[in-house]
Amino acid sequence: MSKEKQALAERIVEGLGGAGNIVTFENCMTRLRVVVRDGSKVDREALAKEKGVLRVVGSETGPQIVLGPGVADSIGEAIKAMGNINYSEVSEAVMKKKSAAGIFSFFSQVFTPLIPVFAGAGLIFGVMKIMTVIFNMTGMPLFDPGSSQFMFVMNVLASTFFTYLNVAVAMSAAKVMGGNPYLGLVAGGIIINLGSLAGMEMGIMGLVFTNGRGGTLAALAAGALIAVVEKEIKKRVPDALKIHLPSLISIIVVGLVTIYLIQPVAGVITDLVTNAFLWLLENAGFLAYAIIAGFFLPLVMTGMHHGLSPVHTTFIESLGYTPLYACCSMAGGGQVGASLALYLKYRNNKSLKEAIIGGLPAGILGIGEPLIFGVTLPLGRAFVTACLGAACGGAVLGFFPGQGAITMNVSGILGMLVNVMPAAYLLAYAVSIAAGFVITWAAGVKDSALESFGE
Repeated sequence: MSKEKQALAERIVEGLGGAGNIVTFENCMTRLRVVVRDGSKVDREALAKEKGVLRVVGSETGPQIVLGPGVADSIGEAIKAMGNINYSEVSEAVMKKKSAAGIFSFFSQVFTPLIPVFAGAGLIFGVMKIMTVIFNMTGMPLFDPGSSQFMFVMNVLASTFFTYLNVAVAMSAAKVMGGNPYLGLVAGGIIINLGSLAGMEMGIMGLVFTNGRGGTLAALAAGALIAVVEKEIKKRVPDALKIHLPSLISIIVVGLVTIYLIQPVAGVITDLVTNAFLWLLENAGFLAYAIIAGFFLPLVMTGMHHGLSPVHTTFIESLGYTPLYACCSMAGGGQVGASLALYLKYRNNKSLKEAIIGGLPAGILGIGEPLIFGVTLPLGRAFVTACLGAACGGAVLGFFPGQGAITMNVSGILGMLVNVMPAAYLLAYAVSIAAGFVITWAAGVKDSALESFGE
């Protein structure tokens, strides 16, 4: 950790009213999300002026510090290391907050640590695709997907994470809920490996025991439940038995519930959701794709996009790809186009240009928050025009049924590497950029909105 980042972390805590004013704290890929006791103690103006802080957003008692990809994680770790900071996984808040916000917060905390692995492992598949193209063009034996030992090794490296995805999700869910992540490993392991039960009839409504039934939704539920059960048992057993009984009872109780209830119910839900989306995409065509792409930026802005993670993973597990994720990626293209238009149209505004330059590289690579919170959202109208640009790109994707991403969290220009139809993706992404540019250039932004960037 550099001295500069450590100093920035300390100044951020000071700007939030000190360690004692922080109730809960977490970081995602690009933001620090904080809940404070007294919103009046938060010096938003000072925080926004800090070098390295792109913008301060959120409510009075729930400020969010936008730092950008990588930086948010580094600063978050620095703050956690200070001591006297409540950075628990917000499990109590999630359990008490019986609302959509609480659910999306839970999804966010579960999937955020997995995002880099999704991206890294998914990109290996993309690299393999390039190698296969090279083999088809040159006949190079090293890149022969059907016989090359090297390609088989690459496939192992790329596919291992996805093979054990439900285990990873269940472990993360257990940790978020304040439980032992290794009990989450057991819960996730039960879902993907029912052993000799696989294929047997349950004797209930004609159901059959099936490995992986319910996918990540079942893993989320089982991982969270086993953590809750473990904590409740620990409260009720004497110290001498806290080593054995909590795990023993948790595994038995949650294991039975998972096999006989969570998996079948989650399986029905995932089937319904998957089929509903497929019906919509197949019957509404380009219009459905346009609507999904156009409304994705608002979902990212509110954090609700994490609610789609189980849907994406269900598609990947059932189809081998997710048509939704490629569609959502168009939102980044629309925003890139809008930002380029703003850069050229208002090139005399130095602060705006700096904000765009700072967020554009991440935007091109598919990380939209810096441009959302640092550029388009503060300008109001530009956020809407970026969404319209995304909708145009999404509409183009609708003319290519069967396209989709084989992994999550690889978007932007890199999305072509993980799409089953790279050319279709590139065309749609180019259209989203062009449409975002043209619409934003034509609509412009209000002078009053530009004042927040100064001159």
